[in-house]
Amino acid sequence: MAIAKTSLKAQAKEYLLTYIQEKKLNPGDRLATQRELAETLQISQKVAQLALNDLEEEGIIVRRLGSGTFLARRHDLTPRTPTSGRNIFVLIPNLKNPQFSEFAAEAEAALQKHKKQMRLMTTHTSLSFREIISIMVEEGCGGIITAELPPVLKNFIKQYHIPAALIRVMAPPRQMLRTTHEIILDVKEQAILLAEHLLSRGYRNFYLAGGIAGPQNCRFHVMRKLLEKAGAEIQQIPEEDENSKELDYENIGKELANKILRCYQPSSVAVFYNTARAMGAMKVFQHLGKKIPQDIAIAGFDNIFPARLVEPELTVTDARYTECAQQAVSLVLSRDREPTTLTIDPVLCYGRSVGNLTEK
Repeated sequence: MAIAKTSLKAQAKEYLLTYIQEKKLNPGDRLATQRELAETLQISQKVAQLALNDLEEEGIIVRRLGSGTFLARRHDLTPRTPTSGRNIFVLIPNLKNPQFSEFAAEAEAALQKHKKQMRLMTTHTSLSFREIISIMVEEGCGGIITAELPPVLKNFIKQYHIPAALIRVMAPPRQMLRTTHEIILDVKEQAILLAEHLLSRGYRNFYLAGGIAGPQNCRFHVMRKLLEKAGAEIQQIPEEDENSKELDYENIGKELANKILRCYQPSSVAVFYNTARAMGAMKVFQHLGKKIPQDIAIAGFDNIFPARLVEPELTVTDARYTECAQQAVSLVLSRDREPTTLTIDPVLCYGRSVGNLTEK
């Protein structure tokens, strides 16, 4: 079936909607894939992709990588505006990082005060952002709080004027146009705060442990430059690609501790990519008889509740995720649709896991 060259995308959509009605398809029934649609209508795969993108964002179809295209569980052939309902979608990378879990718990408590319901979803799963958007359309979306903003989600927010707050760990370029509220938890400031504190305590031998090597590891990239300027000796201890295996922060920390011990120097400090890794490393050091901080000091990023329960208590940066969750909820529920940017300054939580070499 050939179609006219005008409004190809709209006509491709109309073809699929008519096909669904005429065949009386049920939710879950398979539809043509992008390639099959392009071949049937004699259009480019790009046009077919755009038509399917629209239908997915409107909640009519669902696409699953490696499986195909299907009629959505609950669908309406008249595209809907997905802004009704009490659901506020909170999108975080994963629940294995205690920092994200604590953020989600605080957001849920804040939403409950306003009689709103949190719909928590993790983005580092088998679900694509397009599938997440389909769920938003199906269930109704009253707002979005997210740690990531890929183009498909950004376009969805913009198209339907959905109130949203983006949590950033770095300030964006000044010229960047914003479509959402933004809260900045600047990891660079955390790195500076921690580096200056450790230098003031007389430490000059550093292990920067965790994450990946290179400028992409922003917190250690910033910290390394500052430490080098102060004349410190630095060894970076990267971990395996965190995307290549299940995230188990405690075991990652244990692996990092064993790597540090192979090149151990007295009067040094190990700074970990996050506190969960630091806690895993602490178990290894203490099990092998290392005294903290006398033999090796430990510090890390991201304050989590368990960091205050270990002995000795950890020295960590606090990005203030609790306040961030509260502010994000306030922004999403506010009537102000003009994008607002807030910066929450980090603080340093002092623990006995770091000594003071200047007193020796």
